[in-house]
Amino acid sequence: MSVDIDILSGLGDKGPAAIVVEANGKRLLLDAGGALHPGDTITWANHLDVDAVLISHDHIDHIGGVAHLPRDVPLYCTPLVAQALPPGRTWRPLPERGSLTVAGIDVTTGQAGHSLGGVWLHLAIGSGVFYSGDACFESRVFPFDTPPKAATALLDGSYGSYDAPQAACYQQLRQQIHRPLALPVPTSGRALELALWLSQLALQQGISLAIDPAIRSALASLLAQPATLRRPGIDAAIDRVLTGKNDPNATLQLISDRDDTPEQWPHHHLLHTGYLTPERCAQLAAGKISAQRWNVHLRASHLVALADQLGATRTVPLFTQLTDNALNAWSRLLGKRLCTTRHLKAGTRPTTLSSLRSFACPQ
Repeated sequence: MSVDIDILSGLGDKGPAAIVVEANGKRLLLDAGGALHPGDTITWANHLDVDAVLISHDHIDHIGGVAHLPRDVPLYCTPLVAQALPPGRTWRPLPERGSLTVAGIDVTTGQAGHSLGGVWLHLAIGSGVFYSGDACFESRVFPFDTPPKAATALLDGSYGSYDAPQAACYQQLRQQIHRPLALPVPTSGRALELALWLSQLALQQGISLAIDPAIRSALASLLAQPATLRRPGIDAAIDRVLTGKNDPNATLQLISDRDDTPEQWPHHHLLHTGYLTPERCAQLAAGKISAQRWNVHLRASHLVALADQLGATRTVPLFTQLTDNALNAWSRLLGKRLCTTRHLKAGTRPTTLSSLRSFACPQ
């Protein structure tokens, strides 16, 4: 079977996710990412012709480009992710964990460990194509399901060669809890993990905590899901957060990342735990905000472990810069399995991405 993969966006930098996989004359778009930065435009959707779209999760760099697609193209996502679609956009359900056939291609989904309603995607074509979307092994809230084997692995490499465990993030974050803080977070992702962790920490240390209503609503949605779609043993902690009262003057404020400018929080210091836009990087350099990572993506050793688990013979690290130093690091980690080409075609040597150094990409 001929399988062609075209990474329209998401290779070589932290950019919108958009990947076309073609087999048996059918073309599936995996994710439809929007611009990460205000004022940026996306070009991957120009003149795009696909038979269906599959969305891994609801973060803007994976779903924000849906508005640029024809409304009559069938779109598949989980029910929770569908809540982030443009108003009136029709959709078809992806299982949170299961299988279906899309345009004649068998698709398997599983929990990706990253966000509410988020899944990884496995396509039963060729020797298997696996797309992680954004994924994490270390979530305190979201499980990660073992996927089927796949020769081609398109994996979340957002953290590059970074490999600090979540326990180190906990320790570093604890050291910041000594002054009024506001922590902006995406409401369907790390917000839920931080809500439970901060709630426990605040209880232990007698610190007041307020949690954005949108985050509370997302926690309630998680609790309403089948118990198998969350980590075991957390229900009581979720209940404690949902029944707790917010103090508007709380020392710790867990807030939606739509309210994330220093001017909006004159009495709190902003602490970011995820991706920093260029504007936030400038604020960090000026001392206006702080940053401490909370792991929600695959760290380097976990990406390698997932490639091993899949039995992948070629692995593409996505959503990360691929400078010479980065490519050297990936080459050490993945060896001959490393693939940094935009166009992958089974049975032939793929065309290299001209702006990147070329590595062998086994077929």
